[in-house]
Amino acid sequence: MVALFTKANWISSFDRIQGYHEEVTEEFLMSLRPHSKTHATVSFRGLTLELTHAFISRITGLPLGLPWSKEEKSLGKVAKKTFFLPDENPVEDKNGVRRTRLPPLWSEVSYQIMKYSTCEGRFNIIYGYHFRLLHELRYGMDLPPVRKLSIPYFLLKYLIECSTKLNAGVLDQLAHHGLIKLLVEVSLHTYTIPIT
Repeated sequence: MVALFTKANWISSFDRIQGYHEEVTEEFLMSLRPHSKTHATVSFRGLTLELTHAFISRITGLPLGLPWSKEEKSLGKVAKKTFFLPDENPVEDKNGVRRTRLPPLWSEVSYQIMKYSTCEGRFNIIYGYHFRLLHELRYGMDLPPVRKLSIPYFLLKYLIECSTKLNAGVLDQLAHHGLIKLLVEVSLHTYTIPIT
């Protein structure tokens, strides 16, 4: 599995996205101001960050690629349908496929994707957008990076979505703790104090 994530250029980001600080996460998301699907600004504690998928790529080490979202349900259905080999028999429920019903390697791969890439706390159901990533890891490893799905794009879109819901008063929207911690730490280390 490590070889799979290494070949996909994801392993270094898994190593970097560790730990969290709940207060900073909440303050970061409450301060995030989206300007478009691919640009947002965060200003808090004297620090201003310009968030783009290119910035997230640089900080995390994840490659840029094709923009995508979990709302592209028809593409998720195709990925799910074509993911399984003929002798693999997934059991679906109304929401998706239970992770425990995947072949053992892919069950663990999907768990790591949910833990580090899509950053979800619910690890038991594999949805269509997870299958898009799994399908790419199983069948599309030799695609050039520009033809692969962009995790940085997904992460930025999801940060904006979490922030929007949290600012609208929807509770339990704190997510991507490790990513936020990493963005703040790297920005603090590269921040230059203006000399006047």
